[in-house]
Formats: sequence, structure tokens, C-alpha cells
Amino acid sequence: MFRGHIRRSGSLRSVWHRRERKRRPLDTLPAEPVVQPQPVRPKYVPTEAKWLSGEPGKMLRCFVRLAAERGTAFHLSHRAIQRKFRLFYCACCRSRWGVLPVLAQQVVETVERYADGQVNAKQLRTARRTAETVAHPVPHADGYNPAAWEVTNAVRLVVAAATVHVRLRLGSVSSAWPVSAAEQVVLLRELFGNPFHPISVEPSWLTPTVLTLAHIVRTERTFELMPVLGDALQDAGCDNAEVIDHCYGPSPHVVGCWLVDSLSGW
Repeated sequence: MFRGHIRRSGSLRSVWHRRERKRRPLDTLPAEPVVQPQPVRPKYVPTEAKWLSGEPGKMLRCFVRLAAERGTAFHLSHRAIQRKFRLFYCACCRSRWGVLPVLAQQVVETVERYADGQVNAKQLRTARRTAETVAHPVPHADGYNPAAWEVTNAVRLVVAAATVHVRLRLGSVSSAWPVSAAEQVVLLRELFGNPFHPISVEPSWLTPTVLTLAHIVRTERTFELMPVLGDALQDAGCDNAEVIDHCYGPSPHVVGCWLVDSLSGW
């Protein structure tokens, strides 16, 4: 009969929770996990010592970083840098010319014409697709044929020449293996010179004779005329020892030679 005067305190579960809250503090938020700081990788600094190291991997990385950091202050534009890298891979392909299939040789010639503005981007993409379908090694019972691997590695250089713009955007320009390191170093110095000490062409050197010879050498690949070009430069008043030595030197000349390009306005 006293039910109406009894104060209900809730269910047994709620009573137990209230008692437990008096005994222990309220639950706090879980502690945030401690995040260990990642080690900071030192910034890659291009130096002249790395360029002169004689290692093509270091030279290529040094040149790419140097061009990216200095931007328009660099002595070559972005388009000219792409052209130089294309011609570098093409020159490496020509050093393996006897190994390349005919289709791959035609792709190399197309890439070279594209570098000089004679072929459009659509034709370059078609050439790249052609190079990607050439000479895949076929396994035999005794394994892969070494000659097929040699052809495949040479064709990879052709594909690299056609995809330089993508490689530069990703910063993944690699050395031109399987061409020897010594050959690559010679070609890099022939194409780029010394990027830390670029040689500026004096306007007085650009006589009609010099311009005509530079154009003939560049378009017709008559590099045997380089000593004649050296004579014309001396007649024009050029006294730069590095320029004269490059004309008369024994180093092989290829399309994209830094001196011929400078005289031609590339």
C-alpha cells in the first residue's frame, strides 16, 4: 500500500553505472598515436663536380635538376632541353644502328625530324607505337635468344627517344643502357657542353660564311666540315680556345652539337 510513495531509482543497470562513476573518473578520449617524424632527405644539389664525374647517371640527373631549378635563367629553354635529350637517345640508337630493325631505324629518323620541327606530334605518337611493337624476345626451350635481347634493348632506346617529354615531366630520365658509359659521357658533352659554364656566341662571329657552314653541317650532317667551320670562326675573330678546340678536336660530332646549335640559333 506504500507503492505510491516509493521513489524509483531506475533499473539495476543504471544504479550500477551511477555507483561506478563515483568510484572512478569519467572515461577520457583515447590518446592520439605518436607519429614519428620522417627523416628529411637532403635536397639534391647539382654541382659541376657531378657533371664532370664521368658517370652518365649523375650527369643526366644533374642536368635535369639544374634545368628545373634555374628555369628560364638556364641557357636552354624547356623545348630545347627536350630536343637535346631526344637527340641524345637517338645518337645512342645510331651507335647500335646495325642491331636495330628497319622499322626501329625509321622511328629514329622520325624522332630526329620531330626534334628539328619537320614532323608533328601526331606522327611522333605513331612512331612511338611502332617502336613499342618491335622486337619482343620470344622464349625458346633453351631460354631467350641473346641476339633478341640485344635488339630489344636497342629498341628501348628508340622508345625512350620518343617519350622524352613524359620522362622529363616525371623526372625519371635514365641512362642509355646498354650503350657503354664512356660513349654516353662523350655524347652528353657533345650535346650539352658544360652547363655550368655555357659559352655565349658573339654577334661578330655570325658572318654569312659561318652561318652557311653551320646550317650545312646541321641539316646534312657533314661533320667533316667542322675544321672548315673552325677556320671560318677564326677569320670572324673568334679567339675562344674551347670553341676552336671543339671544331678541330677528335671527339665525334652528332646532330645537336652544342656549338653548331649555338651558331644556328637553337
